[in-house]
Amino acid sequence: MSKAEKKLWRRLYKYDREQRYLRKRSELDEALEEVFDQTTLMTIYSLMKKGLIKEFYGVVSAGKESRIYLAKDLSLNYLAVKIYLVASAEFRKNRVMYVSGDPRFKRIPNDFRKFIYLWARREYSNLEAAYNAGVPVPKPLFVENNVLGMSFIGEDGQRYPTLAEVKVEREVLVEIYPQVIDAVEKLYHGARLVHGDLSEYNISLLPENHIAFIDLSQAVHIEQPQADQLLLRDLKNILRYFEKNDLEVEDYRELFKKITGRTPVYGVSEE
Repeated sequence: MSKAEKKLWRRLYKYDREQRYLRKRSELDEALEEVFDQTTLMTIYSLMKKGLIKEFYGVVSAGKESRIYLAKDLSLNYLAVKIYLVASAEFRKNRVMYVSGDPRFKRIPNDFRKFIYLWARREYSNLEAAYNAGVPVPKPLFVENNVLGMSFIGEDGQRYPTLAEVKVEREVLVEIYPQVIDAVEKLYHGARLVHGDLSEYNISLLPENHIAFIDLSQAVHIEQPQADQLLLRDLKNILRYFEKNDLEVEDYRELFKKITGRTPVYGVSEE
């Protein structure tokens, strides 16, 4: 490992340790090895050499399959850098259904690492299509191997909360409800995508009561056979959130019909 690589490793290790200072050292070592394997480290180093990343900071959010880190570009604008873990054994098994039938990616690699790289490219493509269609989503900036860069949905290094993380007053819900439905429609008709995992956990609340959809990794093309099922589930989930917060909403099947122009096939599972 070169001096530059060692320096980068120490920097990443320091940032991750500061974010997770309550964890035992052995647990931290294991977590870092899980995210920053040699190839991932070299990918980040490559992005830095290209001038796409200047500074790399701590964890913004963490899940079983990926982590999102705060970073800055050469102009010192904040970025969100999503790193897909290459050691999640269940990842491919649980995600093949979202790739199967996608007209943009006809070949599904058997190699696990290559599948992760495909998944990262899919999310980049999903974000690009959504952003170009006027859907409020992070702007995709770059993708290389298992590393995806996008604009940061936040301010001063602090991400904006999701609807699930804050108590939203009814008058604010009245204002954001039509924005959510409009975004679903734009995603469907403009980007030809269904979010696939829409809920209050994947909608950020921005200043002045604006919203943004996040995590489009599971979004599917509307031509895929599972698109209707996932759209029904998305609508059911998000309408349930507004309804439980005392907002009068449409029936999710009627909304499906409005968006697609078709009556949903009853008996299709939406769970």
